[in-house]
Formats: sequence, C-alpha cells, structure tokens
Amino acid sequence: MRSRILKIGIYNEPIGTGIGGSENMVAVLAEALAREHQVELLHHILALNGEKFSEVSGTDLSNVRLRYVEPDYNSIQYFRNPWRRYQASLKWHATLSKPYDVFVAVVHEMPPFCHAPKGVLLVLFPMRAAPYLQPSNELLKRSTLRRRIENEYQEWEWRKRMESYQVKMAISDFSRTWTRQRWGINCEIVYPPVGNHFRRVEKENLVLSVGRFAMKGEGHTKKQVEMLTTFRQMEEEGLRGWEYFCVGGLRDSPESHDYFENLCDIGSVCRATLIANIESDKLKSLYERAGIFWHAAGYGEDENAHPELAEHFGISTVEAMAAGCVPVVINKGGQREVVRHGVDGFLWNTLEELKEYTGLLAHDGRMLARMSEAARERAAFFSREEFVKRFQNLLR
Repeated sequence: MRSRILKIGIYNEPIGTGIGGSENMVAVLAEALAREHQVELLHHILALNGEKFSEVSGTDLSNVRLRYVEPDYNSIQYFRNPWRRYQASLKWHATLSKPYDVFVAVVHEMPPFCHAPKGVLLVLFPMRAAPYLQPSNELLKRSTLRRRIENEYQEWEWRKRMESYQVKMAISDFSRTWTRQRWGINCEIVYPPVGNHFRRVEKENLVLSVGRFAMKGEGHTKKQVEMLTTFRQMEEEGLRGWEYFCVGGLRDSPESHDYFENLCDIGSVCRATLIANIESDKLKSLYERAGIFWHAAGYGEDENAHPELAEHFGISTVEAMAAGCVPVVINKGGQREVVRHGVDGFLWNTLEELKEYTGLLAHDGRMLARMSEAARERAAFFSREEFVKRFQNLLR
C-alpha cells in the first residue's frame, strides 16, 4: 500500500439486525487499516453505533467512521437499449465507492461496480450464479434471438463489473471454488479472523455446539434437532457423566420462539441445556470449559446442488479450537480446511461416525488432552494478526 494516507471504504453487504461473522471480520480489518488511514465502514444495520460495535467485536473503532446505507438491491430500471442499461448498472450505488481511494466490498450477492481507483472484492460465498449463468424466468420467455442478445449483454456487463475490482479474495477454498464456478473469477484465500484470547481452565465433560437457531428457509440451518437426537441416543447407549450445551442466536418472532421451544422439548429427555441469545462472557466460559465441540451444518444436504447450506468457513469451530475444545464436525464445506482429521479433531460423514468419534474422546482422557493442545495450535493459523497480514500483503 502507498505511504500516503488513503481514504478507505469498507462495505459490508450482509443485511441483518445483529453482529455476526462478517461484521466481526470487517471490524478487525477497519481497526487495523485505521491505524494509518482514514477508514469508513459502510453497513446496513440501522441501530448500529461505534461503541456497541467495538464492544461486541472486541475491537477499537474509535478512529473508524460508521456510515449507514440503505439496503437496495433492485434500483436498476430495465432498459431495452444495452448501452443505456449498462450506464444504469454502472451508476447503481456509485456513491458507495466514489469517495474513496480504496473500496473493499464484502459480499455474497452481486457486488456493485467499483468507482474507486482501487477495488477489493472479498467474497463470503457466492449465493447465486452470475445472471448470464442463471437467467431469470422473464428472460427465458423471450425469443431465442432476444435471449441470446440479452445473455451476451449480461455476460459482458458481469465481466466489466468484476474488472472494476483489481484484487479478489474469498474466505476459504470452499468459497473460492464456488466463486470460480458461479461467478467465473479467481480469488486468493484470506481466512477470516478468529479471536484466540481464552483462559486455560480445567476442562469439564461438556459437549458444546454454537449456531443460530434457524428454521428451514432461513439460510443454512445448524441441525440442532439431529445433534440433540444423537446425544440422547449416546446416553441411551451408555454415555455417562457428559452434558450437552446447545447455544446460539434466536430471532424475535413467534415462529422462532415456537421452534426453540420444540428443541427444548427434545433436549428435556437428556442432559442437554439450550440457551438462546447467550451473553458473550457466558459463551466464552462455555468454550473454555467444554471438552468437545459439535458442528453439523450441511448434514443431509446435497453439497453439489446446494453448497450454500454447508458452512462456508467455520468461525465457531475455530473459536472452539482456540479454547482447546476438540472439534467433531461434519466433513463438508469449509470445515475440512479447518480441522485436520485425527490430529486436532475429527470429521464425520454420518451420525454414527459422530457418535463413534465423540465416544473415543469421551472415554480416552489422554487423547482428548493431546488433541486439545493440537487444536489450540491449529487455531493460531486463523488469528486476527494472520488475517490482517494476509489481507495487507494481497492489497500491496
């Protein structure tokens, strides 16, 4: 990066009311870049403020300006003339990037054109294929000639859109592979930052899983029903002295609360505790005390047909490892890049394997202790410092 002070805009596209993995990632990036440059963080969370953001993300954002922007993804009017349509696309949300020397777009949907001298595209996961690869129903209804012209235009516009970003990154090899397939671009890998400031306390016989209590249709579900059922079966088959804590965020809606209550009913017949919207200090304590970590997102899903339903990286898995919690996680998505099977955790394909690997650890204290240390060492590879260093090297 040049030595002069730059004005940098970091655009976090995901929409929601809470602070999740992408928000924590951009906070870490903004904090690091703001030490030498002027940084603005563009976001869609209406109630967000710097003090709250700093507290939840564990960063110092006192030198970062927050800029709220309306989440508008349908602002381009349709023009039959290709040139007029291109101009409309080019101007779409131009004000996002024009004020900056460097514009960083963190997205999983179609990114806006970059109007800054230097554009950086950071792909969380490409949720949909590029328009020319996945034409709309309206396009399919048109004549063969019109479809061909429209498709050629969309491919040309997409290429121009991608060319406005000189640096392209993805948060995992899993995400990079699907970005190449769905968007037709190559990315470098920059793994997300994960905090590793955990105490070393005596481990307890706790199995922990962390993930949103999301119903079907709310993104990739974390498969809490399957994990609760598996733990109950393990108890029925002789597991003694272990408890299961199933925690995560919960939306404030009647449907979500009903779903959570149903999960609690399943957990009531075994030594399982479910906690919704757990406070950060209590979650940290559970990470520190738990011996085994479970993750099942993507179980029962066709990864080739719906890769978005698998974990795109696995931040909660790395957090658990940083606390010395041994991961026993599904062999899908980004989890395979995080966990080295048999070294610092286990990767499973079936629920029977989940039970088998968990049983091995639960009945062999030496193995559990050895893999716990290996997990801590592995997690250091995904530290905040490593993330910032890799990002800045690619930016240069």
